[in-house]
Amino acid sequence: MEKIPFQTVQNSIDTICGIAEESDLEKASSHLFDVQPDLGGFLMEFIEDMSEGAQDLGFMMALILQKSFEDQYKVLRKMNEEEVVERFNKAEAELQNLLKIDDDVIADLQDKAAANGQPEIMNYIIEELFMSPDLEPTLEANEQVHLFIICKFFVDCLNELAMEKAPELVRH
Repeated sequence: MEKIPFQTVQNSIDTICGIAEESDLEKASSHLFDVQPDLGGFLMEFIEDMSEGAQDLGFMMALILQKSFEDQYKVLRKMNEEEVVERFNKAEAELQNLLKIDDDVIADLQDKAAANGQPEIMNYIIEELFMSPDLEPTLEANEQVHLFIICKFFVDCLNELAMEKAPELVRH
């Protein structure tokens, strides 16, 4: 499967972070919920009890992540609610282990992403949440970890959908 290159991730960051008009942000938001309504809804439910700043950051990251996948793979099928819940239940133990995230866990996740995932996407999430010295808004440590968990889950779901599409990419 073709990995999403750094430039695609950077272009998505630039596009989403460059949105100046509220109407354009609403269009990007609507698009996310048009192409992945159940996955987007799951993300929103997961972050609903966080601070406003954490919610805003998590949602903007989801827009960037979704745009990166869409730019690379064009159209991915919608993951339905049953699939999202099933995928979450299957990944729950792994995600629970991320509550104890440290440098070793981050390095392991980067190695796994390089081997069979999306390394540039993983690097973006880690950089945004843990390595940025001037993270705005300032988040509590538990919010950083919880945003990391939901972003990783979101990306894992999108990556699973992209892998379904991979045989089509080979035929072209």
